Amino acid sequence: MRLGETHFKNTDFIYHAIRSGAVNSAGVELVRAHPPELGELLHRGEIDAAPTSSIMYALHPGEFLILDGFSISAPAGTGSILIFSREASCLEELDGKSIATTSTSASSVALLEILLRERGINARLIKNQNPRLEEMLHHAEAALLIGDHAIVEGYRRRELVIADLGEEWHALTRLPMVYALWLVRKSFAHRREEVERLKLALNEARSYAYEHFSELAAQLASQLSIPPKAMEEHLRCLDYSLSEANLHGLRRFFELASKHGIIPSPPEIRLVGGER
Repeated sequence: MRLGETHFKNTDFIYHAIRSGAVNSAGVELVRAHPPELGELLHRGEIDAAPTSSIMYALHPGEFLILDGFSISAPAGTGSILIFSREASCLEELDGKSIATTSTSASSVALLEILLRERGINARLIKNQNPRLEEMLHHAEAALLIGDHAIVEGYRRRELVIADLGEEWHALTRLPMVYALWLVRKSFAHRREEVERLKLALNEARSYAYEHFSELAAQLASQLSIPPKAMEEHLRCLDYSLSEANLHGLRRFFELASKHGIIPSPPEIRLVGGER
């Protein structure tokens, strides 16, 4: 089984027990990449399952199934999907201006596009920029950083943060935002025993992570040279389940992405490895 993992600390948190052997993961080969790249690896059949940008599920309709029970979601803000600017103090003030974005999260860029269009903000996105804040702000009036880059710069350059997109989404919809889903290829979904082994390993790894929360948060924080408290605050914002509330938020995300032409149409939510 070839299982994708991201470069971000919020998945290192869950995958620690798999990597360290704290849970049984015999036969699992980990493949590391950013979420959109993991989606493309799935699309090409080079991996079997991965936590990848939720929008990838809609961009490749009918190719994947969603592993029931797992996501990277948040009921509101996360501290890891942030807009930085010296030229504006809120999203509305970016009307007529440009925003540099990275290629490390397709869902976050889609979310930004939805928020801007829903609020009538005419900002130009400069996509696929290197996630270096000063360089991005040299080329644009604002920058979208996500994941570890956002956590670090949000801690160091708090005065430049003008929006947390998770908070903006919650203000718009009153729903959670689902940033990533564990997607599986159709061919893998038919291998029921392997799907169950994957679910068991992820479930045990998730439980292990929360049982060792402070220890893992401190370890991950040290890798980013930020205080453990900053990492703990970020991780406590996240929901790694796929609750009914998260599914409701996911459907709304797809509806609005379709409304604004980001995806062709909202896909059917097809789960594997559950009883729903």
